[in-house]
Amino acid sequence: MRILFLLTYYYPHWTGLTQYARRLAEGLAKKSLQIKVLTTRHESSLKSKENINGVEICRKPILFRLSRTLVSPSFIWAFWEEIKHSDKVVIYLPFAEVLLASIIGKILRKPIYLVHNGDLKLPDGIVNRLIEKFYYFSTEIAIILAKGIIIQTQDYGNSSKLLSKYKNKWKVILPLFEKRHISSIDTSKLKTKLFSNKKYTVGFAGRFVEEKGFDILLKAIPIVLHQLPNTQFIFAGETKVTYEDFFNQTKKLVDKNKSTLIIFGRLEESEMPSFYKLCDVFVISSRSDCFPSIGVEAMLAGVPLVVTDIPGARVQVMDTGMGKIVKSQDEQELAVGIIEVLNNKAKYIKNKEKAIEIYEYQKTLGQYQELFGKRI
Repeated sequence: MRILFLLTYYYPHWTGLTQYARRLAEGLAKKSLQIKVLTTRHESSLKSKENINGVEICRKPILFRLSRTLVSPSFIWAFWEEIKHSDKVVIYLPFAEVLLASIIGKILRKPIYLVHNGDLKLPDGIVNRLIEKFYYFSTEIAIILAKGIIIQTQDYGNSSKLLSKYKNKWKVILPLFEKRHISSIDTSKLKTKLFSNKKYTVGFAGRFVEEKGFDILLKAIPIVLHQLPNTQFIFAGETKVTYEDFFNQTKKLVDKNKSTLIIFGRLEESEMPSFYKLCDVFVISSRSDCFPSIGVEAMLAGVPLVVTDIPGARVQVMDTGMGKIVKSQDEQELAVGIIEVLNNKAKYIKNKEKAIEIYEYQKTLGQYQELFGKRI
């Protein structure tokens, strides 16, 4: 069986979405399925064609950037050629060409599966509002035409203005996660950058954009320090985001906390397990977040969470009991949650085995195989 993946960004671009797509593509390739990824050449240094871990990758040149998406006129023509040789198509949302791709798939009678990774929410601005309207219009029609839409949790699906109308199309399957062994040697490089006189370490990570709510966490830091002054905060992630200058907008808050805040910047995917291992608690302070990979990765590394009470993200703690759920967009409640977990860490990490069971790699991969392996 030959499956074609379509998405705007792919490895080495680093987001939860691209990690999910890569793990699934490579996991299916290991099961002797032919997997090809059609994506954009988001960096000029990338090869147009290459094979990584059994996955054939084709990157098409971009003409220009529009907000978070990349426009590539040659993409659809390449898709037209590739779909003829494919049995099924998997499209990761958001995807600008999703409607046209779905129409082509319907005409050629090729099953299309959409993978939902969160409703599109862009920063303020007239252009962004128009982009959102077009996205919801085109994606709704694509859902109707698709064989199914893969969602990560019913919790997020029920709250989504895009998904809630099409429950008959839902295929609820978690993303893939790999549990990694981490030795003390792996963490030594990052550990040298920590403050040596601190007892507790609070971690957070991701793209520094408004929806991640890092400004709320920065406001919570003084409240935590008032009760636990020997606490440090460490961040891993991209601060210079091309489509949103949120880091500079919160620079005053960053500078205010510089005596207890360490910014590692973007770390390689292979370094992230070591980052989690440094933490006593990991915080997801998002305003909106469908199913953040960093939460599960932290739990699998043995680190409890504090997560805001938002659809999708809160499920990670609801299902495992490995952390605390707090009110969204409230720095006081966030600080109280952090203090609670730091003072009672043993209470939460005892549920690690439950997290390992829920996010077991082969079990989840089997669910995708069952979905894609059905007769056309």
